[in-house]
Amino acid sequence: LMRLASIRLTGVRNLVPLRLEPGRRFNVLFGDNGQGKTNFIEALYTLCTLRSFRTHRLADLIALGQQSAHLDAVLERGGLDRHYQLAIKPRGRVVRLDGKVPRPMAHYFGDFNVVLFAPEDLQVPRGSPSARRRFLDRAVFNRSRGYLAVAQTYEKALKNRNRLLKDGQGTRSIDPDVLAAFDSQVAKLGAQLIAARRGYIAALAPGFETAFATISDSGLSGKIAYRCSTEMPEGTDIEELEAGLLTLMKSSHPRDIARGSTSVGPHRDDLVFTLAGQPAATFASQGQLRALILSWKTAEMTLLEQSHQSAPILLLDDVSSELDDTRNRTLFAFLRERENQCFITTTAARHVLLDGAGTADRVDFKVVDGQLTQV
Repeated sequence: LMRLASIRLTGVRNLVPLRLEPGRRFNVLFGDNGQGKTNFIEALYTLCTLRSFRTHRLADLIALGQQSAHLDAVLERGGLDRHYQLAIKPRGRVVRLDGKVPRPMAHYFGDFNVVLFAPEDLQVPRGSPSARRRFLDRAVFNRSRGYLAVAQTYEKALKNRNRLLKDGQGTRSIDPDVLAAFDSQVAKLGAQLIAARRGYIAALAPGFETAFATISDSGLSGKIAYRCSTEMPEGTDIEELEAGLLTLMKSSHPRDIARGSTSVGPHRDDLVFTLAGQPAATFASQGQLRALILSWKTAEMTLLEQSHQSAPILLLDDVSSELDDTRNRTLFAFLRERENQCFITTTAARHVLLDGAGTADRVDFKVVDGQLTQV
């Protein structure tokens, strides 16, 4: 069993410096909008993943007028305590695990696992392909921590190739050997991303379909699929994918140079939700769209628990207000049957429908002007 035993935050957004010992199961943070509830959720997520779900700059978490932000937590897992520390400064960060700088950084990840469920997730099926890719990548990273490094290296390689292509639009000619080197690098990393994404969807799909049948109770089938922007070899064989990407890149040289950007690769792929065989973005009702995302999250938690042999911590940010009573009750009934420690934000405590949960299972905190008070 994994649980957050304590957390200490200083200099984080509008939050008053705090030290909190959360409850073992359901921790409900309630209060008006703008008081700091999501800031607390963001801090937990950032401490676990070393990245925010709201901004690309960690420095944005630093409170106004402060020089740094400090996030500190003790995690209990399997009878052992692990101490996680993150100091965020305007131009960098300092990370420590059990008092030492983890080398390599991959050692920091693995024990501290969270699943985030935020209101914007409910818009994913009808959102942009880039939003769906981020949604998918967040889930893949949760399960396979090495995925983040590959994704970041791919983005750098892609930017370098695009910069070279844009130079070719001017009077300068492109050195074919340099372009070939970038083709090779982008294809190699891109193949790894496609394989990881396809593998994740294959693992998640059965649980997703089962969850949707229960949550929607409509008799309609909900499915997910990974769609490449161009025809690629099937499966997850990285060598075949790399060869396929490389061939496509070479054939797209004239088009890419004309556009000044790379036209093939995982940065143009998509995550597809379907309802009864039709695109969910077009044919699903708002309630069905939310059922699709709710099904994804329940399947994601189950898959993560199977992968790490421990239930992940759930961060549920103001989702109750976005779901109708039926789906709210379905969600919390699902959670009550599990062992996840949960942090739930809401504008009113009554929105969290934990029917049958005892006082030992639920702890409420009122949030006003960045201060958390147990009630």
